[in-house]
Amino acid sequence: MAESNHFSYEIRYSKAAMKFFSSHEDIKLQYCENIRKLITNDHPENVDIKRIKGTRSTYYRMRIGGWRVIYAIIDGKIIVIDTIMAGSRGDIYKKTDGLK
Repeated sequence: MAESNHFSYEIRYSKAAMKFFSSHEDIKLQYCENIRKLITNDHPENVDIKRIKGTRSTYYRMRIGGWRVIYAIIDGKIIVIDTIMAGSRGDIYKKTDGLK
C-alpha cells in the first residue's frame, strides 16, 4: 500500500492482469508510476486515461504505448484500484465484453 499526501491507496490485480504483468514488467512499472501521478496530482495531464463507454462505464482504460490497462477505482478512506486486465490495443476491448 502506498501513501499520498493525505490518504493511502492500494493497487489490486486480477489473475489475468498478473499474468500479463509477469511478462511485461516495464508496462507494470509505468502503470504504477501513472497511478501515483494521478493520485498525487503530479503532472496527471501526462497520463492517457479515458472512461470506458457503455455498460462498463465504471471502468477506465490507461494507454501505455500500444498497450491498454483496464481498471476500476473504489473510493473510500483508502482508494483501491482494481486492475481488471491488460493487453494489446487490438484485443483488450474484445475481452471486456464479458465484464459487468
